[in-house]
Amino acid sequence: MITQVIPVTVRLRAAKLMAGAVALYLALRVSGFHKLFQNDAEGIGALLQIIGTLYSVVYAFAIYVIWGQFAAVENEIQKESGALKDLLLFSQRLKEAVREPIARAVKIYARAVAETEWSALSTGENTDKTDRLFSAVIFSVADVKPADDAERTIYQLLLEIANQASAHRDERLAISAKRMPQTLRLFVTLAASMILFLLLFFPFRNPALGLIALAITTALLFFAHFVLTDLDNPFDGTWNVGSEPFAELVTKGR
Repeated sequence: MITQVIPVTVRLRAAKLMAGAVALYLALRVSGFHKLFQNDAEGIGALLQIIGTLYSVVYAFAIYVIWGQFAAVENEIQKESGALKDLLLFSQRLKEAVREPIARAVKIYARAVAETEWSALSTGENTDKTDRLFSAVIFSVADVKPADDAERTIYQLLLEIANQASAHRDERLAISAKRMPQTLRLFVTLAASMILFLLLFFPFRNPALGLIALAITTALLFFAHFVLTDLDNPFDGTWNVGSEPFAELVTKGR
């Protein structure tokens, strides 16, 4: 399961970090450096508890906020693509000559979102191209000229759906631009580093226990940091939102 969730490169980085921490711990242990802190075990333990508590609280808050934004982006993707599907569906009641520009504009926009917008959002670039294409979708609906009362009713419905799609797109782009503040990232990283730093000097009576504790803590803190930074960008990394709902508009939309 872990091989499917965590990339090989990340696991290799974790292994290197663990090996480095273990090697440093062994070097300090062999040199007898830990003897300098034999009478300070309680003090170091208290520091570890304080810093660990701060780290866990801030980390939990950061994950809660980031996961909320991640889920919100997924939700807005479903809503926007759903509105565009409705646009294609309800426009079927119009004449083919009237409907064709709407369907073409929707599919061109959906293809551009799936092919180019994801990479642009992942790197923080502008979305001018898809902005123009989405405007073309709105204009294709606005340009419809109802011939009778039935088409007028459909026209009003299509306008409402287009406005909903526009609102969902604006919300999606707004949420997508949010990232974890650098100060928060720095604090979480610093707190994790201090925990490892103190563990290196903690005077474990059993060297093997100290070795195991350091290795496990290093791995857990590394993967915790990996999850935090990976989820921070919903369009890049191991866990990211997919563009499949828009791709389906191109391949399955009628």
